[in-house]
This record gives sequence, structure tokens and C-alpha cells, in this order.
Amino acid sequence: MGSEMDLLDEFRSEVEVAFSFLFEEAGFASPETTEHGLLFRGPGLEVDVWLFDGREPEVATGVAAVGADGIRGQRAWLDELYVAAGCGPAQDVPGSAPTRRSTIKRVHQHAAALRRLMTGLAAPELSQLIIRFAGS
Repeated sequence: MGSEMDLLDEFRSEVEVAFSFLFEEAGFASPETTEHGLLFRGPGLEVDVWLFDGREPEVATGVAAVGADGIRGQRAWLDELYVAAGCGPAQDVPGSAPTRRSTIKRVHQHAAALRRLMTGLAAPELSQLIIRFAGS
């Protein structure tokens, strides 16, 4: 259990650094700790970065649209949004993280993919894509 917690702590620390562009440049609040990772709340969007540590460990990033009323809407996975927005193939956002090293690598790959996605789409367009994609 100790090493598991160490990995989760290291994961959260790495996510905060890799995704710092959200709160340093994109108007998001500082991240909040969740059971499996970190949550970033921003203008019209929430980004959850998780470490699922099971038989097949995986890093996953969810992006949710948040309405003007502050209600969180549907969530779509980063790899699916990335492909749907024409940013590149799903392989750019791999999830499988069987080792500590691959876990840290995945964090940086997800951060790079999210930055590219957010650079290519304004928040309202991204919200529409999430709603359209998550609803399908």
C-alpha cells in the first residue's frame, strides 16, 4: 500500500507540473486533489486527470463542459476529443501505464495533447465538441 500511495503522490505532483499551463495561462483555478488524481476547474470546462491503478494501470484524462449555471455536463475522454478535433491519432494520447516511468510519460503526453486541443479550439467550440461527442 505504501508504494501505491507514493506513486499516486508522484502522479499528482507530475500532473500539477505538466498541466500547469491550465492555471498559468488558460484561466483555470489551481488543481484540486481527487481520489484518483487532480481536477482542474476553468472557464466552461473541467479537466480530470486520473491514475487507475488496477491489473492494467492506466492514465486517463476527462474533459467536461460546464454550463453558465456552473453545472457540470457530459464528459468525454481526451483521446476521443483529440481525434474528433483533427489534432492527431489516438496513439498521441496513450493510456496504458504498466510502470512508474510509463505513468509519468503518459502524464506529459496527455498534457501535450490537451494543450494542442485547447490551442486549436476556443472553449465554446470545445464545449460543443464534448457535448456532441459525449452524447454519441
